Amino acid sequence: MIEKAVEEIKSAGVEISTNMEDRIAYCKDYNPLHLPKLLKKEFPALPHAAAFPKTTEEVSKVLQVANAYGVPVYVFGGGSGVIDAATPYEGGIAVSTLGLDFVEIDEENMLVRAGAGVVGGRLEKILNHRGFTLRHSPQSLYCSTVGGWVATAASGQFSTGYGNIENLLISLTAVLPDGEVVVERATPRRAGPDLKRIFVGSEGLLGVVTEAVMKIFPLPEEFLTLSVEYEGIGDAVRDAKALMQLKPALMRIFDDEESLRYFDSESFTLIAVFEGKGASARLEEAKKVVSGEVVDGRAEKWLEKRFDVSDISRIVPLGFIFDTIEVACFWRDAEKVYTEVLKAIRGVEGTVTASAHASHFYESGLCFYFTFAGLPADIESYYEEVWRKAVETSLRNGGNLTHHHGVGRLRKRWLSAEIGGYYPLLRDLKSILDRRNILNRGVML
Repeated sequence: MIEKAVEEIKSAGVEISTNMEDRIAYCKDYNPLHLPKLLKKEFPALPHAAAFPKTTEEVSKVLQVANAYGVPVYVFGGGSGVIDAATPYEGGIAVSTLGLDFVEIDEENMLVRAGAGVVGGRLEKILNHRGFTLRHSPQSLYCSTVGGWVATAASGQFSTGYGNIENLLISLTAVLPDGEVVVERATPRRAGPDLKRIFVGSEGLLGVVTEAVMKIFPLPEEFLTLSVEYEGIGDAVRDAKALMQLKPALMRIFDDEESLRYFDSESFTLIAVFEGKGASARLEEAKKVVSGEVVDGRAEKWLEKRFDVSDISRIVPLGFIFDTIEVACFWRDAEKVYTEVLKAIRGVEGTVTASAHASHFYESGLCFYFTFAGLPADIESYYEEVWRKAVETSLRNGGNLTHHHGVGRLRKRWLSAEIGGYYPLLRDLKSILDRRNILNRGVML
């Protein structure tokens, strides 16, 4: 069947390849367990073919054919996801969205229309050149795509001030598993059910996002920083909650281990950015609000290093396994979640280091981002145990399953505990929209 599907797609004028180099390029996402396998020249999986559509219509053609033959399809943007949501374990066709790379700016209405394959760093550079910003800057900014942001319900470093991808989204175009194209007219707001939201965080399960219309903002004229140090996590969290009333664009808390890594200090550190009109006044008020000691330069140091993840490539060949686990919680549970999850990770034999920072803040709570590295005898069993203990400890102490990395295969065993009665609704929605179960099999459900 796959051979017939490939020939039919090719005859429709859509670029599709069965060359080994293209199949290898789409054999995995960025889940940490895949890199040790590649170093041993083992492929996590292999699609039978890789398709490179350049328009929504071409995506539609690929899905029509795949659906007709019952061929599995795995959707790739930048492949930077870490929760094993794109790895083509059942072969089939890997569909790359990178050919959907157009950008159209509507200056009057402060909007940008972008193809799903537009890489974030390129989009931001184009906007900056015209005096605008999306202010959506995940750490994967230079290797993740617009479609990937929507599919994973992504969050960026400036989410505290500007919101997450769902807050920036105005309208979507998507292709359903049978090839039907659904287009939503852009408008500032509408009544009725917001059906585009079924694709936000769906991880390619229900359809392929091909373009998005999003809000943009003028580049801020003022950009001011605040750095504060503390003796413990509790005071830093309490100050962060108080600072939310002053509307920081960005705020982060680093524990003692992460402060040592970034700032050569063993204190806990809070940094904040205030920008736009009134930033100077809000910064001065913030200095009066905080209970910790105001220090110089730490925010600037982090801003300079924030996209550097080169440590991973250096330590993995040495036998280490490295990953991050991000969960959200309400303010009342923050200290408990921080303390208990770190304790759980450190309690797994083989853990070398475990630390945390808080990276996203809301009126009602925050996101903790736990980082761990281990040097175990068995990488896969160690990795499984860390994840199990961390997630179950989070759920038990008031935290949740995930904040912005998604569910994928890595977290799917806990999804029903997270969303309760909505879980069977999700299964029903999948079976209605994807009757032949071709899209991203094994992900989330």
